[in-house]
Amino acid sequence: MTAKMKLRSQLHLLTGFMAGFVLAFVLLLYVYDVSRVTPCWSSTSTMTTATTARIEDGPPPRILCMVLTCPENVQSLARSVYETWGQRCSRLIFASSEDYEPLGVVGVVEPTGGGYEDLWNKTREGFRHVWEHYAGDYDWFLKADDDTYVVMENLQHLLRGFDPNTPVFFGYKMSRYNVLLHFE
Repeated sequence: MTAKMKLRSQLHLLTGFMAGFVLAFVLLLYVYDVSRVTPCWSSTSTMTTATTARIEDGPPPRILCMVLTCPENVQSLARSVYETWGQRCSRLIFASSEDYEPLGVVGVVEPTGGGYEDLWNKTREGFRHVWEHYAGDYDWFLKADDDTYVVMENLQHLLRGFDPNTPVFFGYKMSRYNVLLHFE
């Protein structure tokens, strides 16, 4: 390889590194812009100038927490939720196959239909119960299981940046059974 070709290859390599560095730097400045309230990659962001002030001011968002449980977990897992993070929900409701008044457990499915294989029905009927009784009373609705832990302060902080009147879904859309959640 001649000296001229070697120099040309080194210049090409150096130019590529410089272009890549500049591009990466500009991209990082855009992605990690600290003046942004929401991440630039959030496709569900409903942030507006009017809602920006809401982040710092005002009461925390009203969140109804619906936790799925079953009769054998009421005294252990459900009680743990009730005594920990559930206290920081605006309203806490447990959906199960049997009522249990001390913790606010409501039976939303038949007593024989509360098993894992019937989880979709419990979820659907739990949402139906919440919608029929509390639809206009809360800003947000959280569905969790009795073995879940939620840091409610972080969730409240996140939700302050969104308009509760604009429909938004946070979470994972499970398409395993080709079932969509739909209420009328």
